[in-house]
Amino acid sequence: MARTNPSTEVAQEALSYCTSCKMDLNHVIVAMKGDRIAKVQCLTCKKEHVYRAPKGATEPVKKKSKKETAAAEAAISSIEAEWTKLMTAHKDAPMKPYSMKASFALGDKLKHPTFGDGIVGKLIYPNKLEVIFSNNIKVLIHAGVTNQ
Repeated sequence: MARTNPSTEVAQEALSYCTSCKMDLNHVIVAMKGDRIAKVQCLTCKKEHVYRAPKGATEPVKKKSKKETAAAEAAISSIEAEWTKLMTAHKDAPMKPYSMKASFALGDKLKHPTFGDGIVGKLIYPNKLEVIFSNNIKVLIHAGVTNQ
């Protein structure tokens, strides 16, 4: 059930998803339950049904403050700087294709089909590794450490 504004009352119009018409249409409010719309009647097909929030309506997206945006940009730039430093330090290492069935060691370079080129920054026992990509750090699964 949707929260409504305090002035919403029975007999007023409201946008709702009509279960018969299968569309977001204007309805007349038939019943309220506290401050929420309970039942509505479609103005198109005249059928009465439980209120359903319009399918096309979404909650407003909270905008990030300048401080949050600056912090996120700083984090990304520090990840990029670390990635560049590590890729330069290991420039002669071969690039391995990523596979969950392959084993990787600290400092291995890998090519992931979705995330791109990365370098292993940390091994997490027994079968995970932290990979630094150009703008992100991801934890991936691998075959694990093999006893040699």
